[in-house]
Amino acid sequence: MIATILLFLLLAAAARVALPVTLRFLREHRMTGRNYAGDEIPVGSGAVVAITLVLFYTAVSFLSGTGHLGYESVYPFLRGSIPGLLLVYAVGLLDDCVGERTVKGISGHWKRWRQTGTPSTGIIKTAGIILAALWVAMFSSEFWAEALFDWITIALAANALNLLDVRPGRAWKSFYCAAAVIAAANPAAILYTWLLPGVAGGTALLAGDLRGKHMLGDSGANVLGFMLGCSLVYAAPFWLQAVAFALLAAMHRTAERSSISAWIERHKWVQWLDRFGRV
Repeated sequence: MIATILLFLLLAAAARVALPVTLRFLREHRMTGRNYAGDEIPVGSGAVVAITLVLFYTAVSFLSGTGHLGYESVYPFLRGSIPGLLLVYAVGLLDDCVGERTVKGISGHWKRWRQTGTPSTGIIKTAGIILAALWVAMFSSEFWAEALFDWITIALAANALNLLDVRPGRAWKSFYCAAAVIAAANPAAILYTWLLPGVAGGTALLAGDLRGKHMLGDSGANVLGFMLGCSLVYAAPFWLQAVAFALLAAMHRTAERSSISAWIERHKWVQWLDRFGRV
C-alpha cells in the first residue's frame, strides 16, 4: 500500500510539473480555441494525462518484474491496452491540431465525407478509437460475445468524455464519479487499472479546467474516456458494465438528436452538479 501511495504521489507531482510546460507549449504553437464563454484558451491540456499514463505503465513494467504491488496478474492487460491508448491519443491530437470545428457529431462528419469525398479528422479519430477498442477487447476477452460487448463499451466511453468536454470541469467530474463507482464495486480497480494515472492527472488539471483556463481537447478527453472504458470492462462487475453501457448509449443518442448541454439544463439537480465548483 505504501508503494502504491508513493506511485500516486509521483504521478501527481509529475502532472503538476508537466502542466505549466504543456500550457506554454500549447500557447506558443497556437493550439488554442474559444470556449463556450468566448475566451481564447489552450486546447490539449490532456497531454498531461498522456504523460501520467506512460509513467504509470513504465513503473508497473518495472514493479511487475520485481514482484512489488502484485501487478503481475494485471500487467498483461495493461501491456495489451497501452497501444490502444497511444493510438487514441494520437488521433485525438490530430483532430486538435487540424480538425474542422464547424462539423459536429458522427453523423455530421459522415455527411461531410459523403459530400466532399474526403474523410475529416473526426472520421479518422472515430476509426482510430474503434480500432483501438477492438484491439483491447480482443486482447482481454475470452468469448466473442464478451469481446463485442467490451468493444462497444470502450469505444462509447472514449467518445463520451469528449462529448462532455464542452463546459469547465464537466468531463473531469464525470470521470471522477465513474471512477468512484468502479472503485466502490471493486476497490482494487483504483490500484490495478488505468484509473490511477487518470486520478493523478486530475489533481493538476481539474482546478484550471473548472476555472475555464484550459481544455482537455479531443486528445485528452478521448484518452481519458478510453482509460475509463478499459478499467470498466476489466474491473467492473457485469451488472455495472451493463448499466454503464445503457447510460453511454443514451448519452450518444441525446448528443446526436439534440445536445447533452440542453438535457442538463432541463434537469435542475444535474445542472447543479454540473455547475458545482465552476468559477
